[in-house]
Amino acid sequence: MIIDLDAHQGNGHETDFANDRRVYILDMFNPQIYPHDYEARRYIHQKVEVKIGTTTEVYLKKLDEALEVAAHAFDPELIIYNAGTDILEGDPLGLLKISPSGVASRDEKVFLFARERNIPIVMLTSGGYMKSSARVIADSIANLSKKHIIETVSS
Repeated sequence: MIIDLDAHQGNGHETDFANDRRVYILDMFNPQIYPHDYEARRYIHQKVEVKIGTTTEVYLKKLDEALEVAAHAFDPELIIYNAGTDILEGDPLGLLKISPSGVASRDEKVFLFARERNIPIVMLTSGGYMKSSARVIADSIANLSKKHIIETVSS
């Protein structure tokens, strides 16, 4: 299962796995921004559109609903999680209004989704065109560790 929560449509993996029934794609994206790849959109199993200006509250509610649908639609052996930070408020390309704490909540929801089902997860960071993105990612990972959702290795 690919859970793509970058602000942009994931047309690359949608095209790569277009006719592969072993891969389920949940893509939550802003359809008003690049790439506008309508051909690739046909291969998204679960399309969740979030328009310009979508707030944290609305975004997280849509994510909860999407994960519930995905839980009943597919039984994955692995989750690839594209954790874009171009959803942050102020990002010049994503154009959404998600707070840093909203990004942490989003990541928490996805990791708990995987953990509750005992599914291994790989988190890929992407998107995020502001200097603050790195700090938001680090804080989110620290939050996951603090809540014992993931284990981190300290030196």
